[in-house]
Amino acid sequence: MGWIIVIIIIVVVIILKFRSEYNNEVKTHVTNFGGMQTKYGTLINFFLTNMNGRITKLNKDTVIISSRAVAVSMDYVGGNLEVRIKGVAPMIGNYSKTWKFPNGYPQEKMIEEIENYFTWQVNNMKNLSEKDYGKYINY
Repeated sequence: MGWIIVIIIIVVVIILKFRSEYNNEVKTHVTNFGGMQTKYGTLINFFLTNMNGRITKLNKDTVIISSRAVAVSMDYVGGNLEVRIKGVAPMIGNYSKTWKFPNGYPQEKMIEEIENYFTWQVNNMKNLSEKDYGKYINY
């Protein structure tokens, strides 16, 4: 019985140690820069403007922006900003994409990579529709 208590104490100490290190990292790299909304303001404004969304969750390491068809989650994890986009679009259906950007990566470059991805998706859909166009029309 005593060994079980010792093991539980060791596990709790390890969890608390990891949580403390994570909190210190978030404080050093996010909170000390004004929090998520200030540090990543350019990226947040990009999403708010382009998807006509609103911030539905904001805390020390997470921002969630939602609109009718799209949800964007921005999480500071392990020295990286993880940006996840999930949504539904006509012709594409459900889609999901995740990017990981290292701390200090320029937000303008983040936006450029995200825009390039969606441009690529639109071009793929356009090319597919042009290839299939002739199959369904009788001349």
